[in-house]
Amino acid sequence: MAMAVVGILGHFSETLLVFFLTQVCNFLYSCPRLFKIIPCPRHRLPRFDPKTGLLTGTKDGTLVNLFLRYFGKCSEKSLCIRLLIFQALACLLCFWLRHILAGWYK
Repeated sequence: MAMAVVGILGHFSETLLVFFLTQVCNFLYSCPRLFKIIPCPRHRLPRFDPKTGLLTGTKDGTLVNLFLRYFGKCSEKSLCIRLLIFQALACLLCFWLRHILAGWYK
């Protein structure tokens, strides 16, 4: 909430949206479950296997579970690193797009 207020009052809401790209993607991916189009389970967290110590992805529409399903089982540390790399790459892509489109729409 604080970042949204700073972005709006500072007149750089488009740049702030770049930092929230992965959260926007997660929301759009979760919409069918959030709006009850597809049944939503109570907990949408990945499953932890105590024997191996790894997390496994479920089919509950979140970006974390999507990463686990596509990239396989992994520890919490490696999952965090993968998600942070995805966040950084998404920010770089959006900053590049914003640089290319600067001055075009305003």
